[in-house]
Amino acid sequence: METFQNQVTGYGGFVEWPPRSPDLTPLDFFLWGHIKGQAYATPPPTLQDLRRLVTDACSSVTPAMLHNVQREIQSRVQMCIVPYGEHFEQCK
Repeated sequence: METFQNQVTGYGGFVEWPPRSPDLTPLDFFLWGHIKGQAYATPPPTLQDLRRLVTDACSSVTPAMLHNVQREIQSRVQMCIVPYGEHFEQCK
């Protein structure tokens, strides 16, 4: 048993944990870029304006956009298999 500051951190052995690939995470490959593009199209003069722009950008996501993201995930899974788990964004 492994401990750190009297807290159990492990029982010796590996735990299967799925990899977190930004290539497969819609927040990384779609949402953050969409929000940033909308919110910073013109630099917001105040923090309050930035908050409003971010909220508006989130509200601008449509069901059709989410459907396209879902289809994109399917093709990204296939693309991720080809380079054996490495990032593929530069290969697109």
